[in-house]
Amino acid sequence: MPLKYTTLSIENVDLQDRTYLFSYPKRGELLKNSIKSVGLLQPPILFLEKNYPKLKIICGEGRIIACKDLGIYEIPAFIGENYSSKELFLLSLESNLFRTLNIVEKAEVVGKALNFFSIEEVINLLSKLNLNPSYYWIEYLSAIYSLDEPFKTLIVEEKLNPKVAVGLVDLSSKEREDFLEILKKLNLTFSEQKEVLEKLLDYKKRKDLPSLLPEKLKEILKEEDFNKRKTEFFKILKELYYSFYFHKWIKISPLVEKFRKKNIYLNFPPYFEKKEMEIQFKNVSFEDFQEKLEFIEKNKEEIKKIWEKL
Repeated sequence: MPLKYTTLSIENVDLQDRTYLFSYPKRGELLKNSIKSVGLLQPPILFLEKNYPKLKIICGEGRIIACKDLGIYEIPAFIGENYSSKELFLLSLESNLFRTLNIVEKAEVVGKALNFFSIEEVINLLSKLNLNPSYYWIEYLSAIYSLDEPFKTLIVEEKLNPKVAVGLVDLSSKEREDFLEILKKLNLTFSEQKEVLEKLLDYKKRKDLPSLLPEKLKEILKEEDFNKRKTEFFKILKELYYSFYFHKWIKISPLVEKFRKKNIYLNFPPYFEKKEMEIQFKNVSFEDFQEKLEFIEKNKEEIKKIWEKL
């Protein structure tokens, strides 16, 4: 069935329905300057669904929004009737492949395609998104599709690691709110996001906590100074997560500091994973060497105390 070309009022278009749309974010703002300069060169494609009061957008949502914002209410358009949902979805997809889709848009494609196609059919569509056809991408992109809007926006703005975002899917809405607050307050790198989420989830499980964010961490997020807020957050997180380590460190740190003042450094495996200790020092002369050895010998009982506490 061919498309019918006509001129219509934007009032007759449903601007809320996004059944066949996956642009993210909506592209109206990006197109305003072009339409303002040369007009609407490429008419959108709309669908007239039986017993539905308004026309549904198949492609060209951004163009329609831009026209409305510019005060243009009469626009040219192509209208289709008697198309199946699959045909309309494929038409929308093909009309957008001229540009590179971001990861959230690819997630929107997969999430919405699953409403019309079997999983096997959706896998076959992945090549159109420049992805290898596999179940992995279906699961990965479906997870992103299911996220709340603020997280999708952060992904598009490259402020949230998509792989970390997928880990949020199984959290409660309150836990996702807590993690969103962390992202807003700490400006974490992608690796920091991964570290924080993994530690919080593990700590919650170990302590059987009712929520993702312990009270101490909630409180430090209220700190006004950004640098102090971030530094203290990670300090408290490590104290909570590695409580065994910090308990030991509190006991031995005064002794370690005593040696450090003599430029003798006592080093340990990360978080005392092994009962090991390395004594390290540099010398500027043989006399300096002798002096340090004498200090170590004189304080060997202190070293023994440290060793016993490991």
